Amino acid sequence: MDGLPAKYFAFPPYRAESLGGDKGWWGVMNRNGLNVLTFPAKPGAVVTDEQHAKQIAAKWNETKKFTYPPDTYAAPVTTRLTDAQMAKYIRSQRLVGDRWVSPIVLLGGGQSAAAIDAWVEE
Repeated sequence: MDGLPAKYFAFPPYRAESLGGDKGWWGVMNRNGLNVLTFPAKPGAVVTDEQHAKQIAAKWNETKKFTYPPDTYAAPVTTRLTDAQMAKYIRSQRLVGDRWVSPIVLLGGGQSAAAIDAWVEE
């Protein structure tokens, strides 16, 4: 399993370092002492054994540029509300118990603006 330094934290030199005491957990630290070990094939994994950590650190110290997989996050498509729509939504809110709530149901897919426009103010 090949590791990559965490994106935006690839600052050499790298060194292998024990993290788990007697658990045998090892990480690969960047120049700032931050464990930057990641495994693209196993998201969330940030430790390995001593032998692999030392091999990874040696390999990274010889590497000039890392190739990262594309980010998988896609921002949701949103329809921006106008200032007037947002003001109307804020004016619709009432204090119920200890929370501010609105009778206007905000819907996804660009339907929130239509719901706000359809609401009749008191």
